[in-house]
Amino acid sequence: MSDENENQDLDDILLARMLQDFLKEAQEYLDQLNLKFIQLEKEPKEEELIDDIFRTVHTLKGSAAFVGLEEISQISRKMEDVFGAVRKGTFNITASIIDIMYEGLDVLTILIDKTAGNDGPDVGISPIVRKLDEIFENAIPEFEEESHRQETEHPDSQELLSTYKESYDQLAALKHVVYSSTHLSDPESLALLFSKQIDERMRPEKNAIWLMEDGKKVVEVARDGELVETVSRRVLEIESSEVLKRVIRDQLVVWSSSLPQVREVFPEFDSPIIFPIKSQPEAFGFLVLDPEALTEVEIYQLIGQFAAMIFNISKLHQKLKERTEELNEMTEILFKQNAQLSSLYHVELDLMKVTDPVLLCRIVVEAVVNELEANRAAAFLIDESSQELVGATESGGVEGIDSMRFPIDRKGPFQQSIESGRIVTYRDYPDKLHLGSNLLEKWVVICFKGRERVQGVLVTELRDEDIGDSIAILANFSGILLDNLMLQKEVGDTAKET
Repeated sequence: MSDENENQDLDDILLARMLQDFLKEAQEYLDQLNLKFIQLEKEPKEEELIDDIFRTVHTLKGSAAFVGLEEISQISRKMEDVFGAVRKGTFNITASIIDIMYEGLDVLTILIDKTAGNDGPDVGISPIVRKLDEIFENAIPEFEEESHRQETEHPDSQELLSTYKESYDQLAALKHVVYSSTHLSDPESLALLFSKQIDERMRPEKNAIWLMEDGKKVVEVARDGELVETVSRRVLEIESSEVLKRVIRDQLVVWSSSLPQVREVFPEFDSPIIFPIKSQPEAFGFLVLDPEALTEVEIYQLIGQFAAMIFNISKLHQKLKERTEELNEMTEILFKQNAQLSSLYHVELDLMKVTDPVLLCRIVVEAVVNELEANRAAAFLIDESSQELVGATESGGVEGIDSMRFPIDRKGPFQQSIESGRIVTYRDYPDKLHLGSNLLEKWVVICFKGRERVQGVLVTELRDEDIGDSIAILANFSGILLDNLMLQKEVGDTAKET
């Protein structure tokens, strides 16, 4: 019974792992399909593109079936059948077929999100499965054939058909802007995307996206589907123009007919209309363009409103990224400090057993280099009779320390640290620190300060300045221990004399 339970647990773990792998891969497949459907509208007969889509839905179908997600596998299989028939020449890709593929993509996205545990609307697969089946039954007329038939049979309806087709094209363009922008979070990338989609899929002669900067000015970031080079970007003060104040502060659509100054601000446009990218308390920026017809204005208003939503999401993404980076940095610091404190605890236990000042200095120096990961370190004790600093250890990577001896007042940083009882660093002195043949960069001098007087100094070359506090703690603790050892030595010498 125990073996059966263990096998079942292992199966559950493997299945959960495979499911997580599938969800990660599935999102990549959906992104690929979205981009390929956009390309397919431009090149409906591109064989390589059709082959790529066929392979992607085939892989998605198989992967979903492998982890038991039958609904996802069924929709993918139906889409695979359609593109399989297209590859064989059974029929050609039309606008209506691509629309059905987008609907299938929407359903797949919802199903995969719900499988991942995200909240979302309930969705049944019967409608999309029926639409995919009807493609083979020719129940959905091709848009181009239907248009031609209406034009032939009903010449008087051409104007109505043209209006309908324009509206359809505009909504299709808006749909592509929506699909393409949801994965971006950088404001400049979003501005470029919106300008490019408008340039490629809609019909204004010119368009430009301007973004707020420093709360006082706006900058032209993208123009006619291209990113404007930094050195070529126009910059306008918001307070310099009633047009800009009305768009940014009041967040109103501004027409050249309603405010003549618009042409002065944007002389390159014939009849510019400015749509704010709304936010609180002020707009993110604005879209400016020459619409071909007044009937297009509503669709551009929708684009401006959608852009505002995406830019707001972008702002939240940026804040989240900053907070995440800050949290990761704080976590790293905490882990590092915890490791340093743990090392200090064990070192201090060892130091409390030492009876020889030179041995104590050696332990401190080795701990600074090996445990706290400084580049190099050395310790000096003060000879009270000669008022000299005497090298106390050779094991910290600084050569010749055990033979080094010099008056305190000849080494500025050492003298300053001893007299003030404070830490002295390379920032306090413009020159590098010379110790015999050694040249130290990013150095720190900390005195071994006891209760009554300074017993010596510790000099360290830092690799990471975050360890400075830990070194100071160790030096202060060592100063108290040296104080006790020196006191014991004086008591012992006094006892011998008596």
